[in-house]
Parts: sequence; C-alpha cells; structure tokens
Amino acid sequence: MPKNQNNTEKISQKTVKFDEKDRKIVNLLNKNGRLTLKEISKEVGMSIDAVKGRIDRMKEYGAIDRFTVIPNPKAFGLPLGAHVYVKLHNIEEKKLEDFIRYLKFHNRIVVLMSMLGDYDIYFVVLAKDTADLNSIKTEIRKEFSNLIAEWKEVIVAEIYKYEEYQM
Repeated sequence: MPKNQNNTEKISQKTVKFDEKDRKIVNLLNKNGRLTLKEISKEVGMSIDAVKGRIDRMKEYGAIDRFTVIPNPKAFGLPLGAHVYVKLHNIEEKKLEDFIRYLKFHNRIVVLMSMLGDYDIYFVVLAKDTADLNSIKTEIRKEFSNLIAEWKEVIVAEIYKYEEYQM
C-alpha cells in the first residue's frame, strides 16, 4: 500500500474542521494551482507562513489530494471523448484485477471508476476520431470478452461546463 494512502486512511477517520479561510485557499488553488504563497496570502489576508501551514495541514489530512494540470485533449489531437459504462459477469478476482490494471495503464483512458448500480465500471476514453475509438473499443472488448457482459458508450458532443469543485 502506498505510504500516502495508508496515512490518509488513518487521518480520514478523524473529523477535521476546515474554516472559511481554508475553503478560500482551496478555491484559489483550484482556479489556479500555480498561485504563489504570497499571492494566496494577499487574497485571504494571512501571512505567507500561515497559508503554507494551512496548505500543509490540508495535504496531511487528505483535503488536498494533489496539485495538477487539466490538459485540453483537442490540443493533443484527441478531440473525441467517450464515456463508457461496463457491466461485468463471470467475475473472478484475478480477471477483475487484470481488467482494472489494463484500463489503468491504457494511455487513452483518463478516468476510471468502479460503480454501484446498473454498471460496474466507468471510464473515459479519448480518441482521434470514431475509427480510432472503435479500434480501442474492439481491442478492450476482445481482450476481456469473458468478463464484459455489457458495454455502453456515450460520446461527448460539446462541453458546456467543466469547472473545479468549489468548497
């Protein structure tokens, strides 16, 4: 188990109170993760050391998971996004682990989640065009035909809103 995961599990058992300053810091970082401590401290009206201490505490308690960039897939030649819902059958632990590992390390899959409800697995796959998407779909379905009972995909036509979580 990764060191951070174990630490996060222990800490998440505690109830942690975050105040309005914490929320403001998170929201600022959410909008622009490249803000300096000086810029954040000016916005929230706190010293640089106080802001750094709060960010460190939120990272320690798992309120901030990581700092990241959200690339635009179109700029990388992958304008087609498909949301895929998979229902499984004949589930054996080893087969399921192999399937999850395969999807986790597939370079075109950018989101992967297990689900409760009508479907078991959800993922987002990026493709150059419909032929590319069909090729990826065929590859995965052939490789795991003994595990995939149902496959439903929805292609994103246009994104009207995509924003960070506000706390």
